[in-house]
Amino acid sequence: MISGLRLALAAALCIGADSKVVLITGATGHTGSTVYLALKAQGVTVRGLVRNVTKAKQRLGCDKCDEAEGIFVGDITKPETLVTASTGADTMVITTGPAYHCTHPSVYIGCHFYPGADPKTIAWQGVKNQVSAFAGSKGPALADRHVILLSNDLTTVPDNFLDKIDNSHGTFYALNGEVFLMSSGVPFTILKPNGLNDGEPGKKEIIVAHDDEGWSAMDPNTEFINRADLARLLVYAALNPEKSKGLRFDVTSKRLFGTPTKDVSKVFTAAKYPWDPRPKTGIVV
Repeated sequence: MISGLRLALAAALCIGADSKVVLITGATGHTGSTVYLALKAQGVTVRGLVRNVTKAKQRLGCDKCDEAEGIFVGDITKPETLVTASTGADTMVITTGPAYHCTHPSVYIGCHFYPGADPKTIAWQGVKNQVSAFAGSKGPALADRHVILLSNDLTTVPDNFLDKIDNSHGTFYALNGEVFLMSSGVPFTILKPNGLNDGEPGKKEIIVAHDDEGWSAMDPNTEFINRADLARLLVYAALNPEKSKGLRFDVTSKRLFGTPTKDVSKVFTAAKYPWDPRPKTGIVV
């Protein structure tokens, strides 16, 4: 079933669908499924790369959940399984990410990555595999394609607390995934949230920064961005490549005293450097 939340995400964007084909990887995840359903509600031809068909039926509302319905079974650690889903696609939205569990999650004590879901496997090798399959597949000219990568912040802070989780060097490998994408020749957009919360979209002010300079982990007036708001940004980037290509930025939310961000296009305007020739309307989002 398509939830009211996901329908609201699509409607709030007020963007018309076109003939593009958008592939969502990690499509049964919390963020990936929201993006998939929001794009589908817009009338976009959307594909989902999944590992588990049963989960796809639960999360994506498909019937047979086969390729005829735009559902492709693949494993990002196995490049050969990614080619069919990538062929003919204009845009790839990468929402796959490492996954860990903690004995005491609030203070990151006793944390370990699930087998096969560590940063080196997912954030580096997995991203490399996905970008390579997409760029190497038959389809539009490379300059007309677009990869949108969901990464994470703290990649400019060596040996940070995320790197120390299970001694995994998580942000180091995330940065390597970003660099591979940026050097691949495929136009890109990279979003780097400082963490994810659950909640309704459009209730918080979204703020952006670069190179981990916009906020501190100890800043009492920032909090993790809602997954629903992050999905709004990913959907906008997919449907507005001319306004989002070439951007890589940190993103989070204000905790208090913010003005809720209704128009997510302003987030991408705020993410531009002052020398970006594309029109600007200001930096307050």
